[in-house]
Amino acid sequence: METKRIKKMNLLTVVVLLLTINFGFAQETYLKITKSDKENDFEMYPPGTKFELKNKHGYIVFKNSNDPGIITIDDAYTLYVYPSWKNDADVFNLKEGKIENVLTSAHSQMPTKAYSIKSNGVSGSYTVTDSKDRKGKKNLQFKLSNGITFLYEDDKYRAYLNEEYNYIRIKGKYLIESELGTLKLSFNPDNGVVWWVFEPKE
Repeated sequence: METKRIKKMNLLTVVVLLLTINFGFAQETYLKITKSDKENDFEMYPPGTKFELKNKHGYIVFKNSNDPGIITIDDAYTLYVYPSWKNDADVFNLKEGKIENVLTSAHSQMPTKAYSIKSNGVSGSYTVTDSKDRKGKKNLQFKLSNGITFLYEDDKYRAYLNEEYNYIRIKGKYLIESELGTLKLSFNPDNGVVWWVFEPKE
């Protein structure tokens, strides 16, 4: 009888341990909006961004969650995205493409290379490289098609417009305001993950 009780307690301990490990490794998802089948015609929003995808009848068919998922757009849909950095929603009227909740691990494990993404009509290309001096750390070279450049190298960073001597002030990590608009950029030097959005001046 005592042996059975011990076995049950051991089994319960194992189950609790597995659940704890599972929650410990729970991952967030980020929102990826692919607007067409054209190369790099997509936008991304960081983990935790609220969104609602509604069909043409106004019903919500997909919304924010930490569970990965995908909706293929084959009819008229409206996507409402609520970024943390603004009071109103970004609205996308879609007839093709797809909406994805992608695990952050899938983004951070992408091979080191140049990426190209668009935000509000401005293209951004960036390259993440391994630091030569700081083991396990990443560096970043980020450029917008309008001339704004952001460089991060071993905890030092700077931004400029068109020419290197034309420096742009950086607030926090990293709000870059210029005469063209504001680049809101986040970079994690531990895993190389980059999130950004550009808001042009009206």
